[in-house]
Amino acid sequence: MPSANTHSSWRPQLALYTAFKRFFWMTYDHIGLMILANLMWLVLSLGIVTAPAATAGLASLAARIAAGEDVSVRDLLRGFREHFIPALKVGLFDLAVIVALWVNVDFYSHLSGRAAIPGFLFAGLLIWGGAFWLLLHIHIYPLMVAGERSFRRLLRTSALLTLDNLSLTTGLALQSLMLLMLCILTGIGIIALLSAMLSLLHATGRRELLRKYRDDIPEDVPETRTWRHLWRPWETSSRG
Repeated sequence: MPSANTHSSWRPQLALYTAFKRFFWMTYDHIGLMILANLMWLVLSLGIVTAPAATAGLASLAARIAAGEDVSVRDLLRGFREHFIPALKVGLFDLAVIVALWVNVDFYSHLSGRAAIPGFLFAGLLIWGGAFWLLLHIHIYPLMVAGERSFRRLLRTSALLTLDNLSLTTGLALQSLMLLMLCILTGIGIIALLSAMLSLLHATGRRELLRKYRDDIPEDVPETRTWRHLWRPWETSSRG
């Protein structure tokens, strides 16, 4: 649960910038692992019922990358096993929410007569509720792999974090949408990188968010690389 003792120097805009910058260069540094992890996520998700656990495994791997730890694809498999049941609960609840929203929005938006306007208004509220539910997912899986096992506390903490950090959460959502559009334009990006990139972006976002509430998050090595290093990587000075 978010603490009231937040750091006055913390700014959501700076946190967003730092999270995305770290995400970008971490993706660059781990591109091979990211592609392999994304392909493994696709394979593990083929069973449909295993898709939430596969996402939790990907989130577990991303959290270790964001923390600067040594990682391998085995971390994804370990996360898949450890978080299978909590992730399955989230997946089943997601399905229930989607069905409920679909049925109710369709019903209320098709009311006629005097009920038409109230019906449209209520359908609109439901759509906004669905948008809020999507925003929660930026926090749900990172919280889960950080050790939150209670389904109720997982949802409650995710909702509180979203409400307490609406600008940061919305910013991460917009960055996620940008990555989705980029992957759609490239075509191969959806298969090769999308889910892994989203997991890593949310992991770096959570790491920056934690600095708002906690003093024990180690300072990361400042990233000094610029766009020039994409084309002249031998000039990189921030990596040994």
